[in-house]
Amino acid sequence: MELDWLRTFLAVVDRGGFTAAAEQVHRSQSRVSAHIAALERELGVTLLERTRRPVQVTHAGEVLAEHAREILAAIGSARSAVGAARGLDEGRLTLLTTPCLGTAFLPAPLAKLAAAHPGVRFEVLEDGRHDVERRFLDDGVALAVLPTLTAPAAPGLRERVLWSEPLRAVVPADHRFARDGGSVSVDELVREPLVVAGASGDAMPEVLDLLTRRGVVASVAATADCPDTVAALVRVGLGVGLLTEVAARAAGAGDGLVTVPLADPDLRRRVAAYWYDVLLGTELGRALHAEVLGAAPPEGAVGLPDDDLRAFRGPVLVDPASHVGAHGGGRR
Repeated sequence: MELDWLRTFLAVVDRGGFTAAAEQVHRSQSRVSAHIAALERELGVTLLERTRRPVQVTHAGEVLAEHAREILAAIGSARSAVGAARGLDEGRLTLLTTPCLGTAFLPAPLAKLAAAHPGVRFEVLEDGRHDVERRFLDDGVALAVLPTLTAPAAPGLRERVLWSEPLRAVVPADHRFARDGGSVSVDELVREPLVVAGASGDAMPEVLDLLTRRGVVASVAATADCPDTVAALVRVGLGVGLLTEVAARAAGAGDGLVTVPLADPDLRRRVAAYWYDVLLGTELGRALHAEVLGAAPPEGAVGLPDDDLRAFRGPVLVDPASHVGAHGGGRR
């Protein structure tokens, strides 16, 4: 029985269908079907009722799903532990983030960690937010700082929401949005061709996903991996940029460009830290966790109320040396 089969099966169960599962695991729909068929042959049972919409999980499928989550959680924890141990042995910590957050947020906490732990080396991967659990397993990631995941988190993956980021329209100084001097409604915004940030291979750029959840359809003129490229494309007239306030500042949007607030203040993304329990099993891991979760939000971010700051998956983790909850850090 292959682990990929179990990952694919859980994606179908969690997303309710083969098409959505294919997007989550980044495989073709035919490959997803092949994985499910292979599992059913291996176990000699029907796991999914394919004739219903959404796909219905059989009793045998429910039993397998429960065990599959436990298996993947155990393997993930084991492999992450080995990856963390290897990194610690080499004096290296691997972090996963986006190009924007890698520029705007991580340097300060990593500098503090390096000052307290001379000789530590960092590897910062800036490859977007999909397949997070695979990156933890395959690349030995110790901790990730990413936009909050929309798909169900991998078994055992911890989450701590850090801050929120309002969306902004980014336009040349002579654009009508800038001349009006006020906020821009979503209806006005989506009448314009948009230039947005989205990691390579994304089914849908994140800001468009936020709009889609509001029932809003937008026309996209261009996408780019990096906010700096989005700003450059806006400067040459390809369209109106749609970035978070943090991304706009990190991209230097003020150089000939103006950021304009949206009339809908709730249209924003949240950013979170992700890690497995093994991170807190070493002094260096605990120090990394404390520095990242305790660092000030980047410019343009909006700090969350205390109740929201405690939003995470799983129980409060405790540092046995200090008896202080690992989620109780000083972000305000």
